[in-house]
Amino acid sequence: MKLTSKKVISTIAVSAMMLGIAGASALAGTEYGGTAYVAGMGGHFAKATFKIDPAAETPITIEQLDKVDIGTGDTHPTHDARIDSQDRDTLYWSTYKPDHGANDVYHYGKSNLKTGKVIKDATMKIPDKVLNTKAGYCASAQTRDYFMPISMNKPGYISVISKKDMQVKHNVFFEGTEADIKTGYKFIHGTNSPDMKEILITLNESNVGQDNKDLGDTVGKLHLIVLDAAALEQGQVKVLRQGTVDVNQKSSISFRQYYSPDGKYIANATGDMLIILDAKTLTPLDKETMPNLEENHDAIFTPDGKYVIATSRTKSILPGCADPQKPADGEWRMDGQLKLYDVAAKKFIGNPTSTCLKCHDSELGTGPDAPHAVLCGIDVNWK
Repeated sequence: MKLTSKKVISTIAVSAMMLGIAGASALAGTEYGGTAYVAGMGGHFAKATFKIDPAAETPITIEQLDKVDIGTGDTHPTHDARIDSQDRDTLYWSTYKPDHGANDVYHYGKSNLKTGKVIKDATMKIPDKVLNTKAGYCASAQTRDYFMPISMNKPGYISVISKKDMQVKHNVFFEGTEADIKTGYKFIHGTNSPDMKEILITLNESNVGQDNKDLGDTVGKLHLIVLDAAALEQGQVKVLRQGTVDVNQKSSISFRQYYSPDGKYIANATGDMLIILDAKTLTPLDKETMPNLEENHDAIFTPDGKYVIATSRTKSILPGCADPQKPADGEWRMDGQLKLYDVAAKKFIGNPTSTCLKCHDSELGTGPDAPHAVLCGIDVNWK
């Protein structure tokens, strides 16, 4: 349906995948298109039909915007969309906050993208080991038979859920396993490789240990750990390889990421930067810093691998702001923007596309009291 209600989508983000780093930039005029499903804190997914023309002054444009409801903002706030690898009409999802009206459970389930209807809505209680539930499920991985939402709780964990019966088979924690980094960490994320043989997890090292409910601050070290997917399906942790990347303290926080379609590279959304990594060595090939007032939360490659779409939480400055570089509360509104990154050229190109405030402004008004728009995770069905 068309987006017309006051429960306007909080976020629109589109992201894409790449096939390789080597080679020249894409030819001018190359175009892409598809439909993105973008998770929103209002209990719905934005359904955004978009196109990309890298030669255009503004490369990414939204052609049509609908939504897919899974619940309300009180019961089903969501950050993660995961389209089934075998059936592109099935969307798996999980919630970012516990449902306090239903004995503090997390919802998870799946929806039919053709009809927009929820196929299954299941619940899971918070695991006993969890000390802090400030942030819940935000990322996910999958194999052919399992959906694996990844929780940012402290401590973090991966839930292994059977696609066949939607039952939770395991909640896999990393403390005491070979993936234990022996220090505090903040906000675990991850994804699967295209062949679904590997599950990448990222952990932001923090200054507070895992036995303390305080989340602490990040210290400028990103841990990347690649797990064996078959072992994880059985609730076991088997590390294939791991690495670390030095980043900025506090401002560099690893959020969501995607492998390239050929599995050779990883685009990692890291707060104040976008990092392109070699998937085998887990070493950076490029770190592109985000401009002031922007924060990168997701990154997915175009099907041919020539570009990455980075989703950005961007502070939109309101009229009358005294210092646009350091706006005070009430002098800005959060917007969601899309930025196109040219892999071969190693730079962002063209103007960003605002995908949130345009809808918010028309439906909910403008000004300092109008709601912010917060980007979340996405998945894409390409044309």
